[in-house]
Amino acid sequence: MLKKKKVAIIILNWNSYNDTYECLKSLESLDYSNYQVFLVDNDSQDNSYYYLKKDYDEGNFCIPITFIQTGANLGFAGGNNVAIKKAYEQGYEYIWLLNNDTVVKSNALTPLVETMESDNIVGIVGSKILYYNTNKIWFAGGKINNLIGTPKHIGINEEDINRHNSIKEVDYITGCSLLIRRSVIEKIGLMDEHYFLYFEETDWNIRAKQFGFKILFNPQSIIWHKVSQSTSNNDSFNYIVYYYSIRNNIYLIKKYYSKQVLISFLSFSFIRAIKTWIKNKCDLNILKYSYLGIVDGMKKNMGNFNKR
Repeated sequence: MLKKKKVAIIILNWNSYNDTYECLKSLESLDYSNYQVFLVDNDSQDNSYYYLKKDYDEGNFCIPITFIQTGANLGFAGGNNVAIKKAYEQGYEYIWLLNNDTVVKSNALTPLVETMESDNIVGIVGSKILYYNTNKIWFAGGKINNLIGTPKHIGINEEDINRHNSIKEVDYITGCSLLIRRSVIEKIGLMDEHYFLYFEETDWNIRAKQFGFKILFNPQSIIWHKVSQSTSNNDSFNYIVYYYSIRNNIYLIKKYYSKQVLISFLSFSFIRAIKTWIKNKCDLNILKYSYLGIVDGMKKNMGNFNKR
């Protein structure tokens, strides 16, 4: 029988009361009871922290929650790192990063912990992630194209019909639902805050692999994800996300790959920019933000784009 070690569940909120509320409510159904939620507010400006804290104080959540305010928007890595440090200092064996725009199935956590308990060499394990309110796959493990240094979700946009149903070793697990072992953090440290948004968990996975840990995908753990709800308020082209995807990919490649891979990625980025530009009715902002992403990535001008 699985001895239930205490798990720290870290959820980052930024101007997303409704999404975070639904995520927290879904945790009430978990069949794994030995956990503590760390809700980190990343300097929200919409009073969502106040209302979530009020809900908790009034007994609207039947789960244990520790509330943390960062006082500034520290990005994905920075905001999560605040709580990871606290959980680490308090002796938690496992830490589960969970996006606030997710809804979990009742057995979402148990298979992740069971996979960790099966072998100490397993350092990170993640869930099968479906688009919200659908049976369509968003994530079934991550694969990195080592020729150009780009990560890609396995199974994305496929119907979840008897596919990707076995535990397997992968290149990375998305930070949308990522369980990490305490001993991994002891060896590789916290997430790199230079990224600010996107690729920080890919970097974390690469470091874990360099130290000999396995990265596993467990499809028995299922969650639903409201994709991009926390970064965009509409369905129009998101220039900032596009910028981060280029800049941060370059930063990742410069850390872990050869100059030849970097050259291949830059060629790939140029072709992708032209295709994206044409697809979006020759919107010149596509070329502008592609250029800015390349320049800042090469110069290592990192952090929050809005403060560049």
